Amino acid sequence: MKLLSVREVAEALSISPSLVYQLKDERKLRYLRIGKGTIRFRLEDVEEYLSNCTVEVRLEVRKAAVPHLKHLKVN
Repeated sequence: MKLLSVREVAEALSISPSLVYQLKDERKLRYLRIGKGTIRFRLEDVEEYLSNCTVEVRLEVRKAAVPHLKHLKVN
């Protein structure tokens, strides 16, 4: 089991350490408390957080906004 520090998680996610603490406090990112003031993050939990952040892009095909002109035929 690989344990990461706040700084390592911040670097891995390209975010600030303060945002890592915020995600921890909001319980969006699981963590382990080791001793009184030491926290660590499991690599698996960071990967799970990332997978939960993934936004799927759906391409919707919409008909173009075509004015309804009676003398034009649009296919």
